[in-house]
Amino acid sequence: MSKPDYTEFDTALLDLINNGCNTMMQLDSVKSGLRPLAEPFALASNNPTFRIIDRRLQALRRRGSLRFDGKVWVRIGAQGRQL
Repeated sequence: MSKPDYTEFDTALLDLINNGCNTMMQLDSVKSGLRPLAEPFALASNNPTFRIIDRRLQALRRRGSLRFDGKVWVRIGAQGRQL
């Protein structure tokens, strides 16, 4: 069984965070447009869409692309600087 390709989803997630949509509530809202991208992954894993969003946020945090600033998600640049 191969792992899902989250490349497009991660790109959309990082773009939303760059544009100020940086809380879980904002990211999981219908307006963000992230839910339709999360639905195929949610159906495949039998999880709600907010779990997929949260898992990708945590994966990007572990990778060093994001950090949680207590209230919001913040994008980190290549040199560890906030973007």
